[in-house]
Amino acid sequence: MAQFSQGFLSSLGRPQMAESLFGLGQAIGSLPGQRKEQQKQQQFNQLMQQIQGAQGSGDFASMKILSQQLATIDPQQAAKVMQAAVTGEKQQQKAQEQMQGTRAGAQMLMSELQDYANEPTIPEPLRRQSGNLLRAARTAGDRASLLEPRVQELRKLITESRKPKQMQVLSAGAGLVDPETNKVVASMPFKPVAAPKVDRKIIGPSKEDPNFRIFENGELVNTVATKKGERSLEETEIDNDRLSQIVRIKGDIKDLMDPKGEYYGEWTTSGVLGQIAGNWIGGTTAYDRRALIDSVKASLGLEAIAKLKKASSRGATGLGQVSNLELNALQSEVATLNIGQSMDAQMDSLNKIFGYLDRVQKIASGVIPAEAIDWNSPEYRAAGYGKDEKTGVIMYAPEGINGPAYKLVDGSFKKLDI
Repeated sequence: MAQFSQGFLSSLGRPQMAESLFGLGQAIGSLPGQRKEQQKQQQFNQLMQQIQGAQGSGDFASMKILSQQLATIDPQQAAKVMQAAVTGEKQQQKAQEQMQGTRAGAQMLMSELQDYANEPTIPEPLRRQSGNLLRAARTAGDRASLLEPRVQELRKLITESRKPKQMQVLSAGAGLVDPETNKVVASMPFKPVAAPKVDRKIIGPSKEDPNFRIFENGELVNTVATKKGERSLEETEIDNDRLSQIVRIKGDIKDLMDPKGEYYGEWTTSGVLGQIAGNWIGGTTAYDRRALIDSVKASLGLEAIAKLKKASSRGATGLGQVSNLELNALQSEVATLNIGQSMDAQMDSLNKIFGYLDRVQKIASGVIPAEAIDWNSPEYRAAGYGKDEKTGVIMYAPEGINGPAYKLVDGSFKKLDI
């Protein structure tokens, strides 16, 4: 058992000694709380260091996580950190979007300059300028948008270079003048003396002569045979009118196709000049050519084609349908004919129109031009026609395989007894 000295025991009875012992007990009891406070402060300091590092590196997502950890130590400070993280994140996103827009704008600018530099229709000086700006833009990189004012000036120059120069249209014997250089860029020849106009006459069939006779300047140039058969007077007159109309239109087309005739003027009767002169400058070859083209188109308009189809329906079996198919193709081709076309395009259309009319004329006279028709084309197939490629036999089955069938013999369809 521990023994205390008499002096120590006596001192316990003094007030000073009792007070000292009480203070010592208090100090010993507060030690765990102080240690906990120190640990809390250390944790706070560590979190703040991490938050500052994340903010400096732009890692605002980590800042948000750290602010949540800080909330258990200092809620007020954690709220400030969270607000700073949200604000920084928005600013960072806005900066990234601006950077992406700047980079995309620079790429578009360089792509545009590349196109200008490689476009052969742009004048050479402007293409060189485009190439110089392109090299400068590549050097500038994302800051290429700083060149936008210079590129804008280049765009204006290129736009001006692409505008058609205003030309002065002069009458025959003059030319086209460039208003900037005052130089003659093209000359308009005097209208040549036209060949005498063809005096064309058509003599219709009669009892003595069942054929059409076509005379030009008093000379017989063509005979259109008509097939004899049992037809009423009305049917005969309708066929004769139809053939007469077709022969007249073919004559007009021949005049348009004649390179030595009065309606042909090479480049002066086609394209832009042909369009201008044909519509606005009376007395020119182009004006007369446009008038004849309009006459041909009017003669082969919707109403005229409808009448020809109606007349064709009175023909023998198979003939009317063939005529209608040819007239449909003719109508489509007529719609494209225009003096504003190139001369090659005009001649191509006129040749096709003449071919369609020639076939319709032969059909109207009772004879089918077998070799001139594509019997296996989709249009003819859909109508019931077909040609055996090996034998050359042409058949017509308007009602399909279960209906009557006809074979083309000597220019007309004969029913087969099956």
